Amino acid sequence: MSRRVAYPARVSADPALEWSIQPFGPALRAALTARGMSFRDLESRSLVPVGNLHDHVSGKRGVPGDDLMRRIAEGVGVEPAYFREWRERRLLEALHGVPELELELSRRVAEGRLAWPLASE
Repeated sequence: MSRRVAYPARVSADPALEWSIQPFGPALRAALTARGMSFRDLESRSLVPVGNLHDHVSGKRGVPGDDLMRRIAEGVGVEPAYFREWRERRLLEALHGVPELELELSRRVAEGRLAWPLASE
């Protein structure tokens, strides 16, 4: 049985904080700028040390896992789905529940036929 993945209709009333298409680091920087926050502000709200935040943003550490990303998102005042990597993880989870769709998308990618919007055949 496939699971439905629920996403909020809007992440934020602030258009600058709609779902980001940027990687985690630039997306977090953009959210902090839009909120007028510093890494120190985020540290106090998320209880994630500034050094760790900087390392995740700079790429010295990988993209945070779900629990840490949720804390960071809450600290900066966005939904976790604001971050592209969060959404990618949910998409992979959803695809596991629909193997036929995963297979079709994989074939289209391999053949260079994945275009947006997906054309119905």
